[in-house]
Amino acid sequence: MTTAEPSGGRPRRRGRLEAAHVWTATLTGLVALGISLFNLAELQQAPRVAVTLPHLVRIEPRAPQHTVHLFMQPTITTRFRAEDVEVITAIRLRLKAADPKAGEPRFRWNESGAWNYDYAANELKYDRTADPSPLVVTQDRPQQPTILFDSADWHLQALRYEGTLVLDRASTRTPITKPFCLVISQEALRTFKAAPERRFYELRDDMPSGAGSQPGCYGF
Repeated sequence: MTTAEPSGGRPRRRGRLEAAHVWTATLTGLVALGISLFNLAELQQAPRVAVTLPHLVRIEPRAPQHTVHLFMQPTITTRFRAEDVEVITAIRLRLKAADPKAGEPRFRWNESGAWNYDYAANELKYDRTADPSPLVVTQDRPQQPTILFDSADWHLQALRYEGTLVLDRASTRTPITKPFCLVISQEALRTFKAAPERRFYELRDDMPSGAGSQPGCYGF
């Protein structure tokens, strides 16, 4: 024995299914619109630039014209794609000694260069590659310049220095600042004073012990 379906049952179910389909399509469209608006807003924002300091810096204690050279190679990146680009207009270095009597040496971005190993001479050599100039940073174009900072009034002493790398950018007046420390020990100072001209020395922040074992602190 079969039971007859009430009159109008199928049309009502069909109507509910059609309504659910309409709501699903509408919801999907709204989600897609929201994602598109979010992506558009992200693209229109200024690039979010990140700066990472290297694990080592190099010092040339007896550079030409009685100057001291400090070489640093930061990595400048942005992880997000944007319609606009970021331009690093200038990079500055500040060092402040723990002893106020030592004074604060002044540095300038003299030039950019590259390191090359001379196998015949068994030594590392530096070659100038560019004048100090603005750096364009995009997701597809990270920057990793080797910067030569020089100072004519840095009289090396066995001290701890608090340093700051300052990057000025075109998108805002607020610069990017990256703090670090640099420790010159008595042993390092003796080595630097006895060094011949144009000799480079490494200061690292990833040493197993000593000043260079402290995070963000470079030691000899």
